[in-house]
Amino acid sequence: MANLLYLKQKLLYSCTSIGLNIVSTTVSTWLLYFWSPPPDSGRPQYLDITVVGILLTVGRFWDAIIDPLIGHWSDITHSRWGRRRPFLIFATPATVITLLLLWTPPTSSSRIINGCYFLVFTVAFYTSLTLIGIPYDSSLSEMAATPAERVSLSMWKNIFGTLGVLIGALAAAPLFERFGAVWMSLGVGVILIISVLLTLLGFKEQAPTKSHSIKLIANLGKLWKNYQFIILSLSTLMVQTAYAMLLANLPYFVTVVLGKSETNVSLFQGVVVIAMMLAAPIWNWLAKIYLHRYLSMIALIGLAITSSLLFTVGLIPEVNKTIQTLVILSILAPFLGGYLILMFALMASVVDYDELLTKQRSEALYYGAFSLSAGMGLALATLIVPRILTIYGYTATAPLGVRLVFLVAAVIVVLGAIIFQGYRLGDTIEETKLTLSLKR
Repeated sequence: MANLLYLKQKLLYSCTSIGLNIVSTTVSTWLLYFWSPPPDSGRPQYLDITVVGILLTVGRFWDAIIDPLIGHWSDITHSRWGRRRPFLIFATPATVITLLLLWTPPTSSSRIINGCYFLVFTVAFYTSLTLIGIPYDSSLSEMAATPAERVSLSMWKNIFGTLGVLIGALAAAPLFERFGAVWMSLGVGVILIISVLLTLLGFKEQAPTKSHSIKLIANLGKLWKNYQFIILSLSTLMVQTAYAMLLANLPYFVTVVLGKSETNVSLFQGVVVIAMMLAAPIWNWLAKIYLHRYLSMIALIGLAITSSLLFTVGLIPEVNKTIQTLVILSILAPFLGGYLILMFALMASVVDYDELLTKQRSEALYYGAFSLSAGMGLALATLIVPRILTIYGYTATAPLGVRLVFLVAAVIVVLGAIIFQGYRLGDTIEETKLTLSLKR
């Protein structure tokens, strides 16, 4: 496989990130509201909001647990289309179908029937979406063979994914309001199909270096023997928890601390997205000069500092709260974006390290287990944030809880940075051998 990729290949490969992020953003934003709207909204309430929250948590835990299993399945797959392509080809229509079914409750009267229906198709949706996401993410280390190309590809993947988040945040609302949830999801589904088809046009796979006959239990077991993978996963668990806390706390922060309407949340989200996209080329340039693990540590420290600064908004006299928030978010976003870009490059090094030790590549297994860490971070955030808000307050007269969420998130990022200090892999196999004193 050639070491260098054409820009066209990078752009085509990154297209799926747009579709995946649009779908994820749309479901995360509107599914709870659709099934459990406010009582005074005039919309039918198909399930109690508490029940929907519990069922969504079950679906997310299921999604996290199956990630490494799907990764193993992708690694051992042998077909004339390769190991990854079949998943993208067949799981994409399944995702669109289950996405449409999420918005079609069978009845408006029976909560038991609706609850069972919701759980079944939520699990089906997350399963089919993961069948696309894990093989797609794991193919990055096959598409790009050199550290510089991996960071470059990860940069474009992150830019396209961020663009997908922005489109999903801005476009879904008018579609939902004007045409309804089903037509909204149909439009989103069409974008997913187009994005995957474009990716397949520029998709490259590397033939496995050895037949993948290893059993699932043994394959999962080797994950825990890879100390560098454990360090990266635990660090990612911390950072993803903090990231999810920041996202969940933003609506409360905008309405309670800043005293603005809910519609203004998109303004601050947009600032973060744009700042991340503008900073992406800078991280790509830096990654050609400095080791990825050093840059990742800088990103973590910067994210921790800027997250803690959000605690001070409104506490400094004669400083406009909105301007202060926009400035802090504009500084925070590049550190967050840098970490998200470098994260996939670090994982590619972990896969290379595993191949060095085992003479076998298991990209999807590792990316699946890595995704498990991110999923658990989301689950932890949903437990931590409500607890802080309940104890310390989340009203205009008692906003301490909203502020403290940022401080707790910063502390969690610091813990992630402390754990990450144990990550010693180089950006190439030669650097890894030298750093870890390996003779292989």
